[in-house]
Amino acid sequence: MNLPVTVHTPGQEKAYRESGAWPQFTLADKVRQWSAERPDSLAVVDGTDGREVTFRQLCEDASRAAGWLRSQGVVAGDGVSVQLPNRYETVVLYIAASMLGVRLNPLLPNYRRKELSHFLQVSRARVYVTPAVYRGFDHAALAAELLHELDGSFIHVVVDQEGHEHDGASLSDLLGSTPLEAFPVVSPAAVSELIFTSGTESQPKAVMHTEETVNHSARAAYDHLGLGADDVVWMPSPVGHSTGFNFGVRLALIHGLPVVLQDRWDPGRAAELIEAYRCTYTLAASTFLTDLLRTAREDRRDLSSMRFFGCGGAPVAAELVREAVSMGVNVLRIYGSTEGLIISWNQVAAPRAKREETDGLPPEQTSVSVWDDYGYPLGVNEVGELVVRGPNVCVGFFDDPVRTAATFTPDGWLRSGDLGTVDEDGYVTVVGRKKETIIRGGLNIAPREIEDVLVEMPGVRDVAVIGVADPRLGEIVGVYLVPEPPAQPALEDVVAYLSAREMAKYKLPQYVRLIDELPRTPTGKVRKTELVARANQERSAGRDEAAQ
Repeated sequence: MNLPVTVHTPGQEKAYRESGAWPQFTLADKVRQWSAERPDSLAVVDGTDGREVTFRQLCEDASRAAGWLRSQGVVAGDGVSVQLPNRYETVVLYIAASMLGVRLNPLLPNYRRKELSHFLQVSRARVYVTPAVYRGFDHAALAAELLHELDGSFIHVVVDQEGHEHDGASLSDLLGSTPLEAFPVVSPAAVSELIFTSGTESQPKAVMHTEETVNHSARAAYDHLGLGADDVVWMPSPVGHSTGFNFGVRLALIHGLPVVLQDRWDPGRAAELIEAYRCTYTLAASTFLTDLLRTAREDRRDLSSMRFFGCGGAPVAAELVREAVSMGVNVLRIYGSTEGLIISWNQVAAPRAKREETDGLPPEQTSVSVWDDYGYPLGVNEVGELVVRGPNVCVGFFDDPVRTAATFTPDGWLRSGDLGTVDEDGYVTVVGRKKETIIRGGLNIAPREIEDVLVEMPGVRDVAVIGVADPRLGEIVGVYLVPEPPAQPALEDVVAYLSAREMAKYKLPQYVRLIDELPRTPTGKVRKTELVARANQERSAGRDEAAQ
């Protein structure tokens, strides 16, 4: 059933364009501009092999790749899926896609058959780009199987690796092609990105963005933070998702800044790259920051160039913010989503308490409100669903009008599904997900509230709070802790700590387990459904044993 769905009203779209909030350029336009104006400026550093590439070379390589795609009949509006790691070749393909005006579908390298079969069908991919073998997994072989399964619906392109045989075209074919003779006119209003949500939903949403929405948000983040021409972007977050692509590669290249890519996570290598290129900005999960600070402390590395370390996707402890500041790193908590991109972000000039305890202010022209379950606005510091409206918001879910209508209001508000507050100064604080809300004996509990306290507990490195099924109360509070050796906190220790912090009694956990590492998505979100299943299985097994 095809329901007519509009996310932004015609009046909003007109106002965004007339005010300049929706820029009338594409990512490829800016790369071509920098290639002409300062061709020898550094554009991309491949942190894996040390390649340093100028804007002239990037533009030429992308033009050749675009020429090959066009020779295969790929035109504006076609789907191109790219499943590559944080390497230079990935950036080349992204720029080539922008040059042609295709619908780019970035994919994380750790996706496998179940996800990929769905993604390739939903996105209607005409081209699918993979490594031959990456981290021991044979992507070329899987792509060949998917090609057969999907009746040859796509052209498979393989990024070359010596010693690996494969069918299909190779990247060398693309880069050896004739460059585009004439660049087509690409509308910034057309859908240019199709990014699947990477959370824990059983059926990920295909989020549609245009060059207008993503370039607005990348530019708004640049202005909001006060970045400038001398800044250098370091990006360890996956460029196969919105964080690494839009707020790493895109933010850097549209402003003519170099982007330093890091593929495999290694805090020692991260410190080396930051020191070598005097990197000033990144956006990454708190786990990256924790590892980086520990390594810098132990190895006496200089991180003082890192003026803007955007951090979100998981609780960010105030102590972590303070520790980073002591080492010259400004940690700026952030709240964003695939649908809304940057919703709020702290600033270096913000008061210390705001930087430590909130997720910052919305960028200019982005509105954030808090609603109750019936869609009525709530007051200052009241907890409810965070809703957002502005030129940063996506244009809906691809070929999914029912979920689009359920997620967006007729007047352009995005229902985030996140619980949070807005204080008297407009600062946003996320306290949890609506779907993660624990209902204990009829009382609602936001896991994030407990997590934000427990990450401050001595001997705790990481924490996740979940609802665990209970036959009497419906749910009880469960906690998974990653301890800081040699600490081994038990249930009574956690309860005592939370009680000392004056946590309400009904919010105190009745289930605590230690774990070596929390399961996370590549973008840093904790896969809580895995923890819930694990806890419920253990509790159920315990009850079964007791009944025998």
